[in-house]
Amino acid sequence: MDIKLHQIKCFREVVESGSFSAASRSLGIAQPALSRKIADLETELGKPLLNRSSRGVSLTPAGEKFLRHCRLILLQLSRAEREIALDGSKAADEVVFVVPPALSLFVAAHLVKAVVTDYPNIHVVCRETHWDDARHLMESGQGDVALVTNGHLFDGCEAERCVVDSLYFGGRIDETHHGGAPVTLEEIAGLPLILPGGRFLIRRTLEATARERGLDLNIRHEVNSVPLLATYLEQGLGYTISIWQTFFDGVARGRMFARPLHRPNFQRMLTIVSQSQANQRPAVSIVHDYLRRRVRELHRAGIIRGSE
Repeated sequence: MDIKLHQIKCFREVVESGSFSAASRSLGIAQPALSRKIADLETELGKPLLNRSSRGVSLTPAGEKFLRHCRLILLQLSRAEREIALDGSKAADEVVFVVPPALSLFVAAHLVKAVVTDYPNIHVVCRETHWDDARHLMESGQGDVALVTNGHLFDGCEAERCVVDSLYFGGRIDETHHGGAPVTLEEIAGLPLILPGGRFLIRRTLEATARERGLDLNIRHEVNSVPLLATYLEQGLGYTISIWQTFFDGVARGRMFARPLHRPNFQRMLTIVSQSQANQRPAVSIVHDYLRRRVRELHRAGIIRGSE
């Protein structure tokens, strides 16, 4: 049996992307060539690994088993490369991770635990902050890696697209507001709103859009803390406009509703931002990869919504 490493990488990417077309874009390989690589792999193993359909791909029983081994192989190889790159240093290598409040609840602690478990000599420092400060930290080199919306706007940094998501209008379920049907800005502008302060990009975007449409937002409370915002919403002090993660727990418990905003459609690109990968320290590269994996887990679990 002569299975190549590039075949293993291609197989994993097809599975995680959900289709040959998405994987070919991610890998930079023409789709026919990618299909041949997977077909050759299946021939080598003597069993089909994927069920193919117009909707994408799914794993066969043999494919599920092979994927588990592929991930272990690639993880061990990645660890070996990075441990060698770290040169056995005993000193802690600090990596500054920048993240907004609404995402930090789902990402920060999990990321730190995963990294320190595998790499005790990497110290991840989490900086929870708003978009403008995140931009300053990354552009000035004070931040190493960030998970932010529209990071492609940061100068001198590289931004990896994760998903394109939307904004949601939501709050405590009541007789008037419930369900998940789309809603327009015109319908909700006069309702009591709870929004973050003006230094937050989402607040400035909403106010600018409202002005363009001749609307006045009825902002009753200004709250920057995500846990405090959840308390305000549960007490029925108003509604908010935010990303899906803000409402996820309340919706899951049947206590909140979240309706996507459309007309206008506030689409935003969730990105992983870093300095030039060509000059990245090995420790930063490790955190970057673990962050990418965590975002994919959250997307599969429905905690992060949007199209890849």
